[in-house]
Amino acid sequence: MKRLFTLTLLCALWLGGLVGSAPAAAQSKSPAYTYMHMTTIESVVAGGMGRSRVLFTPDFKGQKEVELENLFSLTGINMKNVRVNEEAILRFLGDVNSEGWELVQAIPLTQTLQSGGTTGQGIFMTRYLFRRAK
Repeated sequence: MKRLFTLTLLCALWLGGLVGSAPAAAQSKSPAYTYMHMTTIESVVAGGMGRSRVLFTPDFKGQKEVELENLFSLTGINMKNVRVNEEAILRFLGDVNSEGWELVQAIPLTQTLQSGGTTGQGIFMTRYLFRRAK
C-alpha cells in the first residue's frame, strides 16, 4: 500500500510539473508586437483660440499630426465642431484597425488650468494604445 501511494504521488508530481510548465511555454511563444499611440487633444479655450489635434507615434500613413476643429467659438461651445471631431476620430480609429492594429487600451484625461480661481482653459485628451504582431 505504501508503494502504491508513493507511485501515485510521483505520478501526480510529474503530471503537475507538465501542467505547471505549459503556461510558461505558451508565454514564451507569444508573438512580438509593434506598438503605436494615437492621441487626441481637444482644447477648451474660449473664443476659438484652442489648438485641437490628433497625434500619431510613430507616424501613421505618413501622418504625425492632424488638425481637429476647436470646440469653442466666440459664442461658446460649437456643437458642429464637436460632431466633426467625433467623425474624424472614428474615421482614424477605423483606418488604424483596417491596417491590422488592435486597440489595447484607451485612457481619457482632462486638464483644467486655473487662474485667479476661474477656469478659462483646458484640454480633453485621450490616448489610444494599439499593437500588432511583427
